[in-house]
Amino acid sequence: MKWIKLNKEKLPELEVLAANFKFQTFGYKEKCIGYLYLNNNGEIICENDHELLGGCTHYIPINDFDL
Repeated sequence: MKWIKLNKEKLPELEVLAANFKFQTFGYKEKCIGYLYLNNNGEIICENDHELLGGCTHYIPINDFDL
């Protein structure tokens, strides 16, 4: 299982495990399971029913694995 770098032009349309690996940013090394979208500032957000994580840089398509 490897992290895939996110591309703002082509966000996955499935539930993912997303993470922020951008050093010295809020949420660095935090992870979130949810769906990805771009906010009004062009930041990639992962959101589910209970939380959101901004500044996402990488993801894993969790449905590809039997976790």
